[in-house]
Amino acid sequence: MSRGGGGIPETELFWSLVDKADRKFSKVKESPPYGRNRNDADFSKAFKIYTRLWKMQQESRQKLVEAGMKRWEIGEIASRVARLYYGQYQRTSESSYLVEAYVFYEAILSREYFRDGLSQDASALAKKQLRFLARFLIVCLMLSRREMVVRLAGQLRSTVDECKRNFQAFCLLPRLPFSSCK
Repeated sequence: MSRGGGGIPETELFWSLVDKADRKFSKVKESPPYGRNRNDADFSKAFKIYTRLWKMQQESRQKLVEAGMKRWEIGEIASRVARLYYGQYQRTSESSYLVEAYVFYEAILSREYFRDGLSQDASALAKKQLRFLARFLIVCLMLSRREMVVRLAGQLRSTVDECKRNFQAFCLLPRLPFSSCK
């Protein structure tokens, strides 16, 4: 197995960067969109780490998959990059950030990063899929990508229906301590 910087195995470096990126992303999410308490340095640090993660997963995907990385985790990285771009668009109104968000969201959709796992872990991955679709739909509406809006609306509708069916099936299981499932 090849080694990253400082003799650390590449997969360990990747997972440590994921943890660091998650912390940076949390700071960015908690930061106000404007005003004195906004820290643009956090944005640039988060962008830098996620860009590095994106490149690492592209260059070393096979090793990372062998080490346990799932498709939805690749999608999560792409989704976070898109969310960072969208957040920068909201802060600056520069349309180039909105276009970059679209590029990453379109990649997630075309590669179906969240779709494969819906049957395996319906609740967590369904939430990710629904959030992704809603965010991408907003970006498409802002960019006036009508054909993609129609496509996403249809996919959102079918994903919601699938979630309803899974939830109803879950509620029909015997010995559930609650009876509020309808």
